[in-house]
Amino acid sequence: MKDKLSGEVLLQASSNGGVYPISLSSTQPVALISYVAPGPVWHRRLGHCGNRILAKLKKSGSILSTSSFSHDCISCRLGRSQRLPFQEVWHKSIAPLYLIHSDVWQSPIVSES
Repeated sequence: MKDKLSGEVLLQASSNGGVYPISLSSTQPVALISYVAPGPVWHRRLGHCGNRILAKLKKSGSILSTSSFSHDCISCRLGRSQRLPFQEVWHKSIAPLYLIHSDVWQSPIVSES
């Protein structure tokens, strides 16, 4: 087998009944580049999961981190935020049609019909 662009031989094997068996020497997997990410990076990579889940993954050795997982994520805060309650109204209707709510917005698109 050759590299298509450079023509360099990548693998060589003998035919055995039309099949080319390849024997590879067993090697240990090696990472050529490694990076230990801080806690907030893992938090974002794993879909903004909670600190307890990140701590369990770190304890099991599934992830490597340089920092703790207690951090302040603005996206998580905004996602969990709720709208403030309406202000208490001091004026109340005392008779029918005394207090009217209406929508006075006009469409910016002029209709042809």
